[in-house]
Amino acid sequence: MMGAYDRFIARCKAVVSHPRPPEPPMRLRLHEAGHAVAGHRFGYVQQGIMLREDDTGQTSQRYATGPDDDMSVRLQTEMIISMTGFAVTMEYPEYKTDALRIGGDVQAEPADAAIIHRIDPAMGSTEEIIDSLWVRARLVARNNSPLIRTVAGRLNRYGSYTGEEIQRILDESMKELDR
Repeated sequence: MMGAYDRFIARCKAVVSHPRPPEPPMRLRLHEAGHAVAGHRFGYVQQGIMLREDDTGQTSQRYATGPDDDMSVRLQTEMIISMTGFAVTMEYPEYKTDALRIGGDVQAEPADAAIIHRIDPAMGSTEEIIDSLWVRARLVARNNSPLIRTVAGRLNRYGSYTGEEIQRILDESMKELDR
């Protein structure tokens, strides 16, 4: 009879020896490409993308802010960028079952929407702000679908992509689509 420790070790060995696909799944690639393209369209500088072997990812971007920046506008823009990764995934019916896996992107949105409401109550309630920005994120995803798909096709390995690599991928993808 196998004890708990032996079962644990056997399971660990099975996980370690399980073959990984040679490239990240398209769902993950589309999702992170959605963040990158949305950020690029809003003028954010790409800092990098990480595609992890547990099929999670992270996109880092920054916006050069000044003392006169409107905090409400900046929060709205960042919410749209964040929601666009989720919106891209929802555009593809084959990935809708993965929606619960990518909920981490939208964890900060209620707090950000509450701040926006405090800054500018005329924007509506927290829920109305989230709903309106969700519509905008879906539009960003739809209107940039060819570019997002092209960028996703080039995110073909696990690991880190530097900001320069992401910018090069974005530039090359846009040139390819302009032909």
